[in-house]
Amino acid sequence: MIDAIRRQSALSSRLAGVVLGCSVIFALSVWSLELPAPDSTQEILRHVKRLASSELTGRGVDTPGIKLARDYIAGEFTNYGLRPGGDSAGYLQGFDVAVGVTVKQPSHLSLGSDLNLALDDEWTPLGLSANGNAEAPLVFAGYGITAKDYGYDDYAGIDVKGKVVVVLRYEPPPRDGKGPFRNAPRYSRHATLRNKANNARDHGALAMILVDLNHSGDKYEPLITTRGSLSRERRNLIAAQVKGPTLENFLHGHGIALRALKEKIDREGKPASMALANATAKLQVTMQEIRARADNVVGVLPGADPVMANQNIVIGAHYDHLGFGDYGARNRSTVGEIHHGADDNASGTAVLLELARRITRLPAKPARTIIFVAFSAEELGLFGSRHFVERAESIASTKAMINLDMVGRLRDHRLTVFGARSGDRLNDLITAGAANLGLEIGQSDEVERSDHMSFYNKKVPVLHLSTGVHQDYHRPSDTWEKLSIEGMARISDLALLVVLNLANAEKPMNFVSLPARPPSGSQRSEEPGAIGVYLGTLPDYGADTQGVRLAAVANDSPAARAGLREGDVIIKLAGAKIQNIGDLTGALASCKPGDEIEIEVLRMNQPLTLKATLRSRG
Repeated sequence: MIDAIRRQSALSSRLAGVVLGCSVIFALSVWSLELPAPDSTQEILRHVKRLASSELTGRGVDTPGIKLARDYIAGEFTNYGLRPGGDSAGYLQGFDVAVGVTVKQPSHLSLGSDLNLALDDEWTPLGLSANGNAEAPLVFAGYGITAKDYGYDDYAGIDVKGKVVVVLRYEPPPRDGKGPFRNAPRYSRHATLRNKANNARDHGALAMILVDLNHSGDKYEPLITTRGSLSRERRNLIAAQVKGPTLENFLHGHGIALRALKEKIDREGKPASMALANATAKLQVTMQEIRARADNVVGVLPGADPVMANQNIVIGAHYDHLGFGDYGARNRSTVGEIHHGADDNASGTAVLLELARRITRLPAKPARTIIFVAFSAEELGLFGSRHFVERAESIASTKAMINLDMVGRLRDHRLTVFGARSGDRLNDLITAGAANLGLEIGQSDEVERSDHMSFYNKKVPVLHLSTGVHQDYHRPSDTWEKLSIEGMARISDLALLVVLNLANAEKPMNFVSLPARPPSGSQRSEEPGAIGVYLGTLPDYGADTQGVRLAAVANDSPAARAGLREGDVIIKLAGAKIQNIGDLTGALASCKPGDEIEIEVLRMNQPLTLKATLRSRG
């Protein structure tokens, strides 16, 4: 106990020094000596053990565990004396989110004139499919990949416009270290179903049929479930999967040896695409979204200053995870297992709860209001934080947002901070605080894709604290035993320092626009070197548009020099049609530093073509 008191007393002195150094009215005394010394490590450990337990079933939005996690957090907020900040004078702020699709009738697939396939036995729609129907000749397009920088294009020399393309699952085996393809299970982005579908669409195909010829002995891989093939982006191509033996037998009757074509591609490393003479398909897909209720948990500590209490600081962390891994698992072989999500993001939620406990126990309450939010549905697309900012009475009253996402693996005293320059004095504050606490800061001006982005898009200064990605990310092995509890306690010290400074500063910080990395399906991708060029745009992840609406354009970036502006909607880049963020990722990934590219945008609904010279991300 004596050691804990000494540690907290020393922290109080450092906090007071930094706070006073920033010309803040509120000065911290040795408040820790007036209260029982907070045992942060024990409290944090209690939280993560509960949140990452098997009973909470990975906290997927559509699992029973998410409700247990929600109620646990609300109960802790109640114990701390926070005021409810959700709907109907409660802690919960509810919204609906799509968690899957269900196949409805009419849905059918026939090959040729008389081979009608049995749904869920011989074929199934892919979860990323659009609704609609197609009847057209079949064209074999290999793996459905276009990687022109490496001299590989399955669509070269074939015409698929108005046709149904047959594509193989996965990608060719890597031939050398310089090629674009990877070994299983860490396939490259070219192997993703979304990229295959987008590529087929861009080449004019009406529909895509996926076939998996991999097997063990005489046993083929099962059909992919609609949940396992779900896409959160706009669906714009009819897509289905047909069982390997079913399609092989059908094409054998037309003189086509499908397996031999696959083996030729794998052996030679060259496409073997071809029209499939007299082979046709008739396909109709009808699907309906499955929606589930999700809940943010919101607790409020009113500010002590009668004037500044109308302003607030938000501290947030998402508490949802992948559940059983149907959507977002790094290794598809683990689907069905509990993905515990201890670091992602029981760790951030635990630190959020500990901050709520510590701040509510202060003898002198902060001048500005503090809002504590545990967000839901972050893993599905930042839905919880977007709902929060859209429901805010006036987002302009939020003067800063601190996001805690994956803070459980502190190594070598090093913490990564995103967004430190999004406020005009924020960088000085976080740097000085880290130095006083013996933490080494690795900074990035880029805006990582997490819940703070919803606030950044509303021009709120943000900080995202993270200890980084590791081998257990989005895998069942992300368990609480692997967390650095002491490291999380140190991060809570830093967050406490920052929050109290922000909450008590005489003047709030001014927002500063930052550069942003090119988007990807997950900003924490483990794929090496996915994108090597820099454009300098931040997409609006909440926009429901055909194309990619820009939330911001970095100063002096290639985008800014080309004349791109906030609010522009990119519809074409480097010759590629852009309908969603995945399209933009793929288009940028095909470019090299120094390339001059044309970018077609809609500005005030009017088309405009600009030219940008891309730079290296280094």
